[in-house]
Amino acid sequence: MPVSSVSGVVSTSTYVVSMALLLALLAPSLRAASSGADAAAAAHLSQAIASQIDDLSPGMSTTLRFGSSPGAPASVTLSGSSVTATVGGQSSTRAVAWALPDSVLSSGRDYVVSLNGAGVVELA
Repeated sequence: MPVSSVSGVVSTSTYVVSMALLLALLAPSLRAASSGADAAAAAHLSQAIASQIDDLSPGMSTTLRFGSSPGAPASVTLSGSSVTATVGGQSSTRAVAWALPDSVLSSGRDYVVSLNGAGVVELA
């Protein structure tokens, strides 16, 4: 086997091993950054939905719609007097002033939320 061929194999092998080690070192940081972004998105979503519900007055209605991105599915759970948003496995909960029906909202759909005279939120 010629020397240049052996040299090429050694340098390619060194490169592949170096890249594998670098990826192994960076993987935890990338996962932490992704988890932090999901937590921030969940906090933002729960705050936005809670604010929209809290701004209702008896007799008013509003439409809720939210999306999600690939790899980070989003859902919102209404229960008692709290809104919990979950994005990519990370959750955030906010309290609201009105009584809520127990329900789970999925991304990509329209939900009509109205406040009746008794201060109870109705979902359609």
